[in-house]
Amino acid sequence: MSTSTIYKKRWFRVGTAISILVVGVAAMSILAATKEETNKKDATQRVRQVATTPLIYADHTLQIHGNGSIESQQLLDLVSFVGGEVVYSRGDLKSGLQVKQGDILLKIDDREAQNRILQARSGLINAIVSLIPELRGSAQDKTYEKWNSYLEQLNMSTTPELPLITDAQERIRVSMHNIFNQHATVKNTEITLDRHTIRAPFDGYLVNDGVIAGSWISPGQLAASLINPFKLEIAVPLALSELELLSDDGLPTAIVTPSEDPSKHLTGILHRQNAHIDKRSQTVTIHIELSNPDLDPAFLPGNYMDIYIQGNKLRDVALLPRDVIAPGPYVYTMEDSLLARYPVEIVASEGDSLLIARGEVAPGAQVITTLLQSPIIGMRIAPFEEESTADTASL
Repeated sequence: MSTSTIYKKRWFRVGTAISILVVGVAAMSILAATKEETNKKDATQRVRQVATTPLIYADHTLQIHGNGSIESQQLLDLVSFVGGEVVYSRGDLKSGLQVKQGDILLKIDDREAQNRILQARSGLINAIVSLIPELRGSAQDKTYEKWNSYLEQLNMSTTPELPLITDAQERIRVSMHNIFNQHATVKNTEITLDRHTIRAPFDGYLVNDGVIAGSWISPGQLAASLINPFKLEIAVPLALSELELLSDDGLPTAIVTPSEDPSKHLTGILHRQNAHIDKRSQTVTIHIELSNPDLDPAFLPGNYMDIYIQGNKLRDVALLPRDVIAPGPYVYTMEDSLLARYPVEIVASEGDSLLIARGEVAPGAQVITTLLQSPIIGMRIAPFEEESTADTASL
């Protein structure tokens, strides 16, 4: 082997070694730069962004939420006590007819009833006429004058109440002439005559079609159904725990809103409460009374309502969403960009919120409302609005 060949091989080896060294240094530089960038991203990800709300303590009046359908306080079936031909039917008693209290709805042929009254009154007059001659005399002048004056008041149109009897002898004489029985007969026939006319007992609307003029009605037959859509009530079932939260000050008020239109509302009063527990639902029903004077269609009987009933007034409490309070119960707060945790005392619930009493958590503390996965006390956190600042600070 020549000397030139040996030198060529040596320079090739040196060049190869230098090339490998240069490539290694370049690769190390690239890896170092990549690791630094990765560390920057990891540092950014370790600062968790959260939503917070300041904790405010104040007095709070509870609202107990319930549901129910509106019903009328007055829904009445008008039944006839007598039979006969219908000689008058207001508007043929069609459904939806508006009536006022005292309006005549139905008249039944009453000619026989009027004849019976005339017979009864005639019998009463005859009985009193037979009594008066026996009352003549000096000892009974006052009694005579009393009954004679009563006789003058009697006619075939009206029947006044009998005079006041205070003497036993007078009562015996009156009874012997059958006056008490005759007077009671007159009163009974007057009641029967009055039953031939059916009047509206309150302001309202007819629910169903009733009987029409010219038809025949029997005793006990339904003449019409009447509903009062102005005076309403709602039956609301509440759990025993909710009953304990109701206000003890007088009659609690309630805000009633249609489930489909919360913009409307009426104010009612808790008027009464059942004295038994429903076996199936284990609830107690309370009854809210309210009025709808303008006849707003949203509050007609049958509509479904949301009811918010006035509860007790709690002193110095804070209202927080239910999912903000962790099992324990605890709340998480942000202090100097670090995660902290404090125990709380739950005093009541209201819908999807819980009320906590003043405790270790200071007023104004930033309570975290974001759901935290695997929270670590003392880890770095930042509000959502400071996301960019937190990323820069972690660089």
